[in-house]
Amino acid sequence: EKNLTKGQVLAIDTSNTTVDSPNTFVATIGVKDLAVVVTKDAVLVCHKDKAQDVKKVVTYLKEKQMNELI
Repeated sequence: EKNLTKGQVLAIDTSNTTVDSPNTFVATIGVKDLAVVVTKDAVLVCHKDKAQDVKKVVTYLKEKQMNELI
């Protein structure tokens, strides 16, 4: 299915999706072309075509002085 996973991940009817969650179980169902990143403080879910827009999230976090999440 061309999935890339790190951690405890169950991918059902999921394709071309990356899940990076070393400490939290993640299940995906019926999705494709997603990036899912889970850290101890935050979760990011985006379409792979929009991965470059992560910088918009970083800008927001800086503006809100939420630097601990960066």
